Amino acid sequence: MNVKQLIAGVAVLVATGSAFAQQTEFVAPDANFMSSKSRAEVMAELNQAQAQGVLATREDTYPVIDTQSSMRSSADVRAEVTRSASASQSPSDIYFGA
Repeated sequence: MNVKQLIAGVAVLVATGSAFAQQTEFVAPDANFMSSKSRAEVMAELNQAQAQGVLATREDTYPVIDTQSSMRSSADVRAEVTRSASASQSPSDIYFGA
């Protein structure tokens, strides 16, 4: 019985070892890439697209996000925070559980 268990254990060990096998040499995904354009041609196309405004963003800027301006002043906001803090309940009055 021990021999059967030993053989079964070795078989399982060999099977799991091959499942974790790795490629021995790294090959970059773009190793065989051949460009059809020169760097100057690509830069010329980029500059033309930027001049025409075709690109969504340029490399040195982020998209402009419209923000809503507030009609309240800083003093109004501070006063509201002060009123809220003074009207808040003490930590023992807050309900925390099931």
